[in-house]
Amino acid sequence: MIKIKRSEGGFIGAYITLYVVLFLFFYHYFRFKGIPPLSWNTLFCIWSSGALLMMAPIIPPRWRFSSLRYIHTALAWVGTIGLAFGLYFVLASLVIDTTAYIFSLSWEPPLPRWDLWLAFCTAFFICLYGYKESMAVRVVSIQIPTEKLPKEFSRFRILQISDLHLGILINKKMLRQIMKQIQEENPDVIVSTGDLLDGEIEDVETISQMMLHYHPPYGKFAVTGNHEFYAGIEHALYFTGKAGFHVLRGKIVEAGPIYIVGVDDPGGRFLKGQPEVEEDQLLKNISDRRFTLLLKHRPLPHRGAVGMFDLQLSGHVHRGQLFPFMAFTWLFYRHTKGLLDLGKGSLLYVSHGTGTWGP
Repeated sequence: MIKIKRSEGGFIGAYITLYVVLFLFFYHYFRFKGIPPLSWNTLFCIWSSGALLMMAPIIPPRWRFSSLRYIHTALAWVGTIGLAFGLYFVLASLVIDTTAYIFSLSWEPPLPRWDLWLAFCTAFFICLYGYKESMAVRVVSIQIPTEKLPKEFSRFRILQISDLHLGILINKKMLRQIMKQIQEENPDVIVSTGDLLDGEIEDVETISQMMLHYHPPYGKFAVTGNHEFYAGIEHALYFTGKAGFHVLRGKIVEAGPIYIVGVDDPGGRFLKGQPEVEEDQLLKNISDRRFTLLLKHRPLPHRGAVGMFDLQLSGHVHRGQLFPFMAFTWLFYRHTKGLLDLGKGSLLYVSHGTGTWGP
C-alpha cells in the first residue's frame, strides 16, 4: 500500500488546488468570452491531459517507472511551465479586460479573439523570459570587511549555494554548469543554506558524486531547508552527506579562521515534530572574537542573536520568483534580497537562490 507523508500531502494538496482553480477559471472565462461550449468528450480529454500534466512534477521517484523517465521529465516541464503560464494568462486577462472596461463608454465584453491572443502572447513571452533567467547561473560577489581574521589570512572566500532544488527540473546538465562555476571561483569553504533537494532523487550516487568532486580547503557545510523535510529528512541527510557536506543541525564548527554555526529550518518542528535549536542559545557557546558565520535557511534573524554573529547567510524566498508573489514574500520576510546591516555588528545576506522551485 502506498502511503503519502504528511509533509508531502500538504504540499500536493495546495498544488492541486491551485491547478483546479486555474482550470475552473479558464472554463468560465472562455464561456464569458462567448466561445462556444465544448463537447463532453473534448472536455474529458482536456481535463485528463491537464490532470496528467498537473501530477507529473509532484510524483515521488518511488512511484515512477524508470522506463518512462524521459516522458515523465517532459511532462513535468510542461506541467510546471504550464502552471506559470496559466497564472500569467489570468493576470494578463484581468489587466486587459479592466483596461477595456475603463476606456469603454458602455460595458460590452470585448471581442473574444484579440484580447485572448494578447493575453496568450503576454503569458508566453513572460514564461520564455523566466525560463531563460532560471537557466542562467550568476555569481554575486560581496566583500565583508572584518578585523577578526588572523594576520595570515588576507581574505577568506565563502561560496554560498542556496535553494538549488535538485530534482526533476534542476538536472545533471544544470548541476555540471553550477559545479564548473564553483571550481572557477575557487572558494575556501562552501556552504549550502537549505533546499539542496526539491524532492527525492532517483540517481543519488551519480548526482552526489558530481558534487563530491570539488573539495574546498576548509570543507563544505549545509543546513536543512523546508524542502529537505518535504523530501524526507532521512533521504535528504543521506544525499547531502554523500555529496560531501557536513550538515549542521544546531552545531558549531571551526572552518579555518572562522566559526560556522548552523540551525535547522523551522519546518522540521512543524512537519516532523522535531525540537528546534534557537541560535541565540547556540551562539552563547562562542567565547572568543573569531569571525562567526550563521547559516539559517529563512531570512528571519533572531532578535536575541543579533550582535552574537558577524554574518547570517539565508535564502528560501527566491525574491518571490513569480510576479506578483514578491509582494507576498515581502509581507513575511521584510528583507528578501542582498545585504542588510542588522546593527550591533551583525549582517544578513539573502540569496536569490541558485535554482528554482516548481515553475
